[in-house]
Amino acid sequence: MLTYKGRFDPTRFEDLTVTVDFHCHSACRFCIVQEGMNLFRGVSLERLRQAVDDNVKHRRYRRICFTGGEVTLEKKLFDYIAIARESGSFEHMRLQTNGRLLSDMAFARRLVEAGVDEFFVSLHGHDAATQDHISQRPGSFDEAMRGIANLAELGVCLMTNTVIHSLNADHLPRIVETVLPFRPVRMEFWGYLPMEDYADTLGLLAPMRQVAPRLREALALLRAGGAEARVKYVPRCLLGEFADQHDDAQPDVVIAEKFYDPYPQFACIYEGVCEHSDTCLGLNHPYISKLGWEESLLRPTPRTRPFVEPDDGPAIGSDRPGEGMAPSLEHPEWRVLVDGVAERNGGRLVAVRLTRRSCVFTFVHGESSVEFVLTARDDKAPALARTPSFNLHYRAASGPDREALSALIRGASEAIALRDRGGKLLDRRKGLIGAEALRRRAQEASR
Repeated sequence: MLTYKGRFDPTRFEDLTVTVDFHCHSACRFCIVQEGMNLFRGVSLERLRQAVDDNVKHRRYRRICFTGGEVTLEKKLFDYIAIARESGSFEHMRLQTNGRLLSDMAFARRLVEAGVDEFFVSLHGHDAATQDHISQRPGSFDEAMRGIANLAELGVCLMTNTVIHSLNADHLPRIVETVLPFRPVRMEFWGYLPMEDYADTLGLLAPMRQVAPRLREALALLRAGGAEARVKYVPRCLLGEFADQHDDAQPDVVIAEKFYDPYPQFACIYEGVCEHSDTCLGLNHPYISKLGWEESLLRPTPRTRPFVEPDDGPAIGSDRPGEGMAPSLEHPEWRVLVDGVAERNGGRLVAVRLTRRSCVFTFVHGESSVEFVLTARDDKAPALARTPSFNLHYRAASGPDREALSALIRGASEAIALRDRGGKLLDRRKGLIGAEALRRRAQEASR
């Protein structure tokens, strides 16, 4: 059986990442978009406007993050920023960058004045020798550190990201010591994901027995220094007392759908018995193939509830650096689609979960419950019913009162059929854009 981990990560559906370019002036040895540099195009301004207009109408995203490639190389970057800012529909704008061009204070200040309030800077070494070797660009460490210093002086939200691999695994505590004087709000550590090199011919996969102790040292330094930490793609149970800093969630990404074709899948030998397996991905398949399941190293938390395979990864609200998680957004325009249905049938509508690819209404009647699901209309896919915008389904029916649940399902179907005038945007794709995001030669090759 293919678990949700073979399809989607746990997804931070209230954050939207937009890839504006696929070019970079570094050549990091572990880069997950390296192959995409000659394959994909960045998102057009027109496509961005569509995403922003949808957010103005439906307010499903709190944050927009611009990334690449190296986003600061994009000549139209300030046009992208302006479209998002002028919409007034995002609480925060974030830039994901290697930080090198931020060494120019005038450029960094211009970005802040344009409305960027969060900067997520990649730093993969504690000194020039390590970082420059990883990026394959002499001087990249010094430029990034000047950029970090400029951001600290400007007083914006500063975060860093370090990808953990064999070239820096032993230096994680020293990377923290290098960044802490600049008062970062958060430092993130991501396990390395082989996107093409599944056999790890480059030798970048670091054994978890090596990674985990040094990572815990780094997290202890961050806690003592008063900064947040987040860890992705390292099993939660290896973090010890810092397990609450684990977060495998990723945002929605406007990127070519084909980007995810080589994306590694995940698994954990303890998935069925661990309390946290719905949000912890475990180990990626290339790691398991080369280094094993680590069954003697992992320490699952015993389950207190039966394991039920999710239909997809859980939706996780957006985070607020320095403040923890944000409460879930309300979606009144979607709630009104089933307004009155629960009350007329003696039940309750207890949740409305809007994601990019579905809207799920959870109805309760006594001790029984059911999820009523809207997905994008697809005449070729099976459905209970169809409306101009949606395929209608139900799932997870439980409890003794099936007749009452049937009434709720019928009522929801009838209400949505009357109220859906078309134009509600849902998209089952993960990357959101298709062949138009491929460069011409790639388009021709894919035919």
